[in-house]
Amino acid sequence: MKPEGFATLRAGEKEANKKIVKVGDCEVDLEEVVRDLRGVEDIATDIIKEMGERRVKQWKPKLNILAHASDIAEWDSVLLNRYHPLYTSIPSTPTIMEESNQAKLSLQDTCKGLFKQLTFARDLLDFAIKSFGRNREIDMGSSITYPTMNTSLLTGFYTKNLDDMDRALSYAEAQLLELLLAAYFGAETVVEFEEKALHAGALTFLVMEIAETIKMCCFEFFNAGNHPATEYSDSPPVEIEVGMGAVDRTRPVIVFFGNNFLPAWFAVEHVKAKGLEDAIEICGVGAVGHDIPRFYKGGKVLTSAVKARKVTRAGIPDVVVASETCLEFDLVAEAKRVDAKVVAYGYKAGSGLEDRSDDSVDDILKNVMENDLPGVRITIPEKAGELAVKLAIAIKQKGNRKENYLLSELKEEASRCNSCDVCVDVCPNKQTISKAMDDVSALADIYDNCIFCGECERACPEGVPIMDLIMSAAATTGKLKGDKYLMRAGRGPMSELEWRDLTFGIILGGNGPGMINIIGCGNYPGSEREVAEMARYFLERNALVTVSGCVAADVAKYFDENGFLFEQYIAAGVLKGLVNFGGCTAISHVPAAIYRGALVGSGYTPKANWTQIADYLYARLPVVTIMWGAATEEMYAVAAGLVRSGIPVVIGPSGFKFKRYFLGDKDDRSKWWMYDGVTGEKKEVEPCPMHMLVPVDTKEEAIAMSAKLLHRPLALRDPRLASLEAENEAYKNFFGEYSDDWHLYVRSEQELHVMRRAELLRKLRQEHGWEIEGMKIKRARHRSGELMDMQEYNKRYGIQLGRYSTLVPRLITRKDNNDT
Repeated sequence: MKPEGFATLRAGEKEANKKIVKVGDCEVDLEEVVRDLRGVEDIATDIIKEMGERRVKQWKPKLNILAHASDIAEWDSVLLNRYHPLYTSIPSTPTIMEESNQAKLSLQDTCKGLFKQLTFARDLLDFAIKSFGRNREIDMGSSITYPTMNTSLLTGFYTKNLDDMDRALSYAEAQLLELLLAAYFGAETVVEFEEKALHAGALTFLVMEIAETIKMCCFEFFNAGNHPATEYSDSPPVEIEVGMGAVDRTRPVIVFFGNNFLPAWFAVEHVKAKGLEDAIEICGVGAVGHDIPRFYKGGKVLTSAVKARKVTRAGIPDVVVASETCLEFDLVAEAKRVDAKVVAYGYKAGSGLEDRSDDSVDDILKNVMENDLPGVRITIPEKAGELAVKLAIAIKQKGNRKENYLLSELKEEASRCNSCDVCVDVCPNKQTISKAMDDVSALADIYDNCIFCGECERACPEGVPIMDLIMSAAATTGKLKGDKYLMRAGRGPMSELEWRDLTFGIILGGNGPGMINIIGCGNYPGSEREVAEMARYFLERNALVTVSGCVAADVAKYFDENGFLFEQYIAAGVLKGLVNFGGCTAISHVPAAIYRGALVGSGYTPKANWTQIADYLYARLPVVTIMWGAATEEMYAVAAGLVRSGIPVVIGPSGFKFKRYFLGDKDDRSKWWMYDGVTGEKKEVEPCPMHMLVPVDTKEEAIAMSAKLLHRPLALRDPRLASLEAENEAYKNFFGEYSDDWHLYVRSEQELHVMRRAELLRKLRQEHGWEIEGMKIKRARHRSGELMDMQEYNKRYGIQLGRYSTLVPRLITRKDNNDT
């Protein structure tokens, strides 16, 4: 039994031990700000002081330092209440148990994507610490005011050195363990599972950012933060060659596959030390392909990871260097077909090859060449890079490597086809392969739409080497030689200075519809053309377009009489700018750039303040991400992270299957509201963004949906005009009519484009029952059906222009500070 007065004593002790931080005249109890203050008191103190007296008085602070999923539930619940998850593998009227099981599977996929990125980031960080020490400074350059934004929003601190990065990554690893436990053994509700999936997505960006930052700060990757803003319009220059036709095959050729750039980095160091820059080709496929040009101008990007097989079938590499890849691919078997050798790097890419990490490079080289070994496994990147260079030179000197089929051989192999059409049945793109077997030109045409998955060859009962024949036909007709383009290397982060310029173009005024971010892998026919066409469409309409991941090389393949697309538009993050962030880890610059936009406009703290930053950008910044390509677990996790950040995602095209979407219901008026940030009044607003994760089938649908998702409830007049015109033009051009809900975003005739105003005013009168007088709106039809003058309409529907509003009750201004 506890002694009398025990409770009183403990209460008094707790009162005496309160953790109080004084900010101006305001006192803040840290234990009311952070759920568990133990071990993070110093971080919390710094953040509260950074907020300043005015902010602390305005809103009750709440910090998500080293956040668990539930620490950001107040924001996640806003999203999940408005955009209920829709699962694709259950009946149209699912039971609670069926939905919960699908949510669990969704969390599993998100965790797999996080895990893959985390594994690479941990390997890279450990190597960097061993090479440079824990105190190695992380400096993003003078042009970047807010570094490592994805990390600071979840942890509460910037990573100033590698030791800080280790702390942040260890946090992510601990969080993944929590999430995996729920994903495989949990019994949570749908909402709880999806909150955790959103958290895994946010962690994926943290992990990607750590890897990306190490690349820039330790391995000399191009980083726009180290360059003055005056250089941004043409920096980095359009000089990186893309495509298989860019390779000089008279030289030794090394092709790097996978996600790990370290062997390529050390190979380039060896090449430079020996003065071999003009004597050897350094090329890459997929993630590493986009990394190499950021530290070596002579690097060449051959294709995306999902089309990697066509590089080996073309016989391009003398040596293949492979690390872990995002897709399954038997690289050793593929290399054997063209007499290339394989250097498998790391502990996860053995491919059945002998580990020769303990032997000298010269001994390994001699052994491979004399015994005609298929390759070796090396776990030391310096050794892997040096061996690749020496091996490529030796193979080229030896000669007699297999080339493409001669025309006579091609026809002989093709004659074995019995036209059973099994290949057509298994082809994911339904190419009519058997009908093309007797026509070299027809086979070459299939090359344009083939993703080189290999299903046709595996299914062929006659054992016809179909992909070899397609490649030989493409070579014979000159398609491989013509596969040569130009692009800019990845530039890394967008700066606050660019956002200050962009703010005037898409938020405060101007005529730009917004920021379109295109990411993905391109695993379908026509991907290269369609990605480039979407980018060009929005660029021509004054948007900022960014690309990251394998789609950057796809965009590079667009050209016309004015040159390549990268040559036609500036590289700065401004209206009509085309920005290449970089490879897969550079996708982390997408949310980071948008967070910087929120900070430029709000002045909020960027540390452990997820809800307030997301609340701000979701309702104000016209940004959309188009995800075009393969449905890998990494992309699934990336989509979840973008949604949690308040950034809508459009995914496509046909065959692009996600387990779950987040769709809004424009007709359910109870879902579309915001709080007046001063009075706390709950007000009905426009249904926007209408969806947070939505599928489409075609590039036309992607363009139209992206334009629609640029609407924001707190947009000012000119940005409202720009986004509405973007939607109206897209729907009219592609579908011949306007959307059925465009009128829901009209609050003044001044928001209708002058060239379309008369037509739209007529439609408002005839189709929606509005009262129009001349070229002005006299009375509007409210969603309730009531006809009212515009002053009353704007009072009851939407937020007054420039009025502070929020979706989170905690962020309503405290009543005793309404005058601030």
